[in-house]
Amino acid sequence: MQNRYKKIKNSNFGKHAWPSIWCLSSRVILPLFWLAACQPATVPLERTVGSNRSDTKAEQINNGQTDKNSGQTRTTEENRSPVKFGLPQSIIVIDETNEAQNPYPDQPLENTDTVQQIDQKMVEQKTTAEILAANAVMNAITWQFQAGKKETKILNPVISNNQDVSLSEDALETAFALLSSRVTPDIHQPTFEIPPKLDGMIRVGLLVPLSGKYAALGNEIRRGVEMALFTINNPKIELLFLDTKAGEDASNAAMTGITSGVDIFIGPLFTDAVIEARAVMDDVVDGQKSPPMLLLSNNVDVAATDYWLMGYLPEQQLDGLLGHAISEGKRKFALIAQDTVFGQRLLSHANRRLADFGLRAEAVQVLSDEDLADENNLKAAIRNFTRYVPPREGEIIGESPFDAVVFAGDPAFALRTAPVLAYYDVGPDRALYLGNALWDQTQLLVEPSLQGGLFTRRPSNLDLRFDSSWDDIWPDPAGQLARVGFDAMALVAALAKSGEEDWVKQLVSNNGFQGFSGAFRLLPNGRNIRSFELRQIDNGHAKVIKSAPNKI
Repeated sequence: MQNRYKKIKNSNFGKHAWPSIWCLSSRVILPLFWLAACQPATVPLERTVGSNRSDTKAEQINNGQTDKNSGQTRTTEENRSPVKFGLPQSIIVIDETNEAQNPYPDQPLENTDTVQQIDQKMVEQKTTAEILAANAVMNAITWQFQAGKKETKILNPVISNNQDVSLSEDALETAFALLSSRVTPDIHQPTFEIPPKLDGMIRVGLLVPLSGKYAALGNEIRRGVEMALFTINNPKIELLFLDTKAGEDASNAAMTGITSGVDIFIGPLFTDAVIEARAVMDDVVDGQKSPPMLLLSNNVDVAATDYWLMGYLPEQQLDGLLGHAISEGKRKFALIAQDTVFGQRLLSHANRRLADFGLRAEAVQVLSDEDLADENNLKAAIRNFTRYVPPREGEIIGESPFDAVVFAGDPAFALRTAPVLAYYDVGPDRALYLGNALWDQTQLLVEPSLQGGLFTRRPSNLDLRFDSSWDDIWPDPAGQLARVGFDAMALVAALAKSGEEDWVKQLVSNNGFQGFSGAFRLLPNGRNIRSFELRQIDNGHAKVIKSAPNKI
């Protein structure tokens, strides 16, 4: 049997979530083609273009400066590209400090186009005059520095006849500002405040990382929520985008939401951010009823009353796998786990669930990173785990000590351990391999030592419908988080439409909910029950062997 898996061993062994806030209301329904063109959360305002124009021209004067300045000029030029459409009334943008704001938030932004154009022309004319004069002054000063002559007379700046003489002083100051790398003159930037919530309106706070290293995940969720909001068409719902960054700003984001009158939160995504946001809620609310939270996390440790998980729980996926294996007559289970938080979490749950079935694990092996990195240690550990005894010549290989093996770890862990298990005669042809949703990727689907393995996955029966709508709006493909974000927003809209004040009672309804992320039901303790489909690895594909139920 060793010889049978030497090829596997030789070929496969060792492979292996901005402080700015967007307030979005669905009073105006945007056509999908508009969404596809502008992506409202990322397109700069026309006034921003105007405010950056003087900076751009100032940077372009000194073409002989370093490459860094040239890079800045190119970036600024991209930002000043003209926007071909007006901003709809349903979007209120709170930009960062380097962007100009609408000083009159009570007036629709679309009515300020004429004023913006006049302001831009005035700013452009004045700034152009200053920069031209400054250019002449700076050329003279720069020439002196380069020549190094002590008695050279400073050249007077050239000023056009129709230019205000007072600009010469401004030009001189601008020139020295450029030479000393000081900030060029800017335009007054008023502070934007979120307007008070009107009677009958429902404010939803989205707590996700919109900047930082996890911004891609947060923006995927944001797009799913936006798509749901425009699809639902409820003018009574307002949406605040609250940036948790990489998690370190979750408390400030939650505080902003609370002071802005948020009725319910969607998010945060990561455990640390959830802990910070909940701490703020507990401190600020001080005994009063806090806004409920639809957490995008899948960590059962942060679930609680009024804090519901929307994520796919690995424990539930493992329950489905164990239940299927037992229904197929499997009784001798072995557990091999990665020594990480995720691995230990699955290992503990597997032991508890087997005990509920009146079973216990035949063998348990926990492997550290050091064990996985050292080939000899790994082979020795798995050899003991599998109780391998080399057969004598001509002797028939005995039965496997296990009829099912649970992998409690990430994809790299499975790719590292599965070939060694097969080498010691506990391959997928002799024991049923049970993985998790992370196995649904090409590198694992084509791995010879994982063929026949099982894992659970979110339902896919509505994927074509969701992807078609998504692709009409957004350029990037939709992921799992996009579906969860859409369903969270759709759930809030369903609660708002009912008119029932007791949202908690509705959230824990026994009827459950059906969405693009699958059927799910929220439990009083903050956890959820989700439907999953069962898949089997088969020659590079994940074949569905059991569909997910449409109702829980």
